[in-house]
Amino acid sequence: MSELLTKDSTALSLLFDEELYLIKAKPSMPSFAQAMEEKQELAPAFDYLGENNRFFLLLLEAPGVKHLLEAHLEVLSKILQAKGLELKDVAILNLTHYPDANFRVLKDFFSCSKVCLFGIPPNQLSLPDFPSNEPGDFEGTKVLTTFSLSELIQTQHKKVAFWNAMKNF
Repeated sequence: MSELLTKDSTALSLLFDEELYLIKAKPSMPSFAQAMEEKQELAPAFDYLGENNRFFLLLLEAPGVKHLLEAHLEVLSKILQAKGLELKDVAILNLTHYPDANFRVLKDFFSCSKVCLFGIPPNQLSLPDFPSNEPGDFEGTKVLTTFSLSELIQTQHKKVAFWNAMKNF
């Protein structure tokens, strides 16, 4: 028996009484695990101290160290204790390791309701200029800019000015 091959549409219509369709393969949908991996790759990751239980972000710059100097941590711990807070209530981030971070990225990651900038100009994070030691508000987040921790340790009047602003922050 010989094989009959035809491309004639009239002959094919006599052989088949149903319509035929060519279905192109759809690109496969990524699995949930793949989608989560991609999202994690896109989302920034920050290495910080504390647990951020009160959504209070403390930003500083400390070149040459992972988080901050031990003396600075002691000062911050005393400040937090005076406000009735603990290290687990805040997130302390050394911005030296994240030069491209801006306010939106930090806000999304930390979900912070308060941000305190120690020696960091607000425009570095795409924030409006806030006067030093005067709490401000930006998009529903309280912002306090102040001197660097080194300056606070060395100068009594700067420490007093900061504490007066921090008491009610």
